[in-house]
Amino acid sequence: MRKRISILVLLVSAGTFQSVVALERTRLGLVQENEFSFLTGLEYQQGDYGTPYTTTLWSIPFNLSYRKENYSFFASLPLLYAQSDGTINVSSKTTMRKKNAPPSTTTSGQQSASGIGDVVLSGSYYFMPDYRKEITYRVTGTIKLGTADESDGLGTGENDFFLEGGAVKNIDEYILSGTLGYEISGDSPVYEYNDVFYGNLGLTKQLEKNQQMGASLYFSQALTDNTSAPLEISFFYRRPVSKGRDIYLYVSKGLSDGSPDIAAGGSMQFYF
Repeated sequence: MRKRISILVLLVSAGTFQSVVALERTRLGLVQENEFSFLTGLEYQQGDYGTPYTTTLWSIPFNLSYRKENYSFFASLPLLYAQSDGTINVSSKTTMRKKNAPPSTTTSGQQSASGIGDVVLSGSYYFMPDYRKEITYRVTGTIKLGTADESDGLGTGENDFFLEGGAVKNIDEYILSGTLGYEISGDSPVYEYNDVFYGNLGLTKQLEKNQQMGASLYFSQALTDNTSAPLEISFFYRRPVSKGRDIYLYVSKGLSDGSPDIAAGGSMQFYF
């Protein structure tokens, strides 16, 4: 159980590429060796990303994870529904203006869009733990496929690549975690995004009956030249509800225009 908890915290605090986490802030909770897990739930976020209009986004994630000895694999596909009182923007990236194009008039009036989000595929390698210092290290490579409809503002339509390293340290009933990564953004003929460094710092407290609560801080360089650098703080709670099932609740607050103003969600994870 302790191994499962450490892996869960490391990936929860690491993930976040857009605060679906980061990859959007996403709950990547992996499993013990030779186990699969399936996660689904409901997530909500709201933000204006420095524009005059606020977009609300509802998401239903479908996540699969598998761990084999020192390796793990993760795949995610969300269903999205967005609504805005103007132009739909679900992240600071989707506010990017087209290059070499005249300024466009801002869409006004109620707008809505729905569809699948970006597919995320990830693989991690876990180094042999330092048992004396109670530290676990990992390296992760991720690709985010641009499957969300960019014409509706649900994504950029481009593929992004991520490479990151992370570590988890156990100190009595506390778990310290950290991640540092680099994102290579895909550019289309009409859009150009920044390649950025990003990271995450987390603190988790283990409670009785395998419950957990904690906080994490996510930060990144600005994803475009016209938007603020993402910065947000998150609080979460995890609890096993039965054998092979966990619930996970979280709330996030954006500390800059590069992040959603607020986000919250709940999910259930099944192990088999």
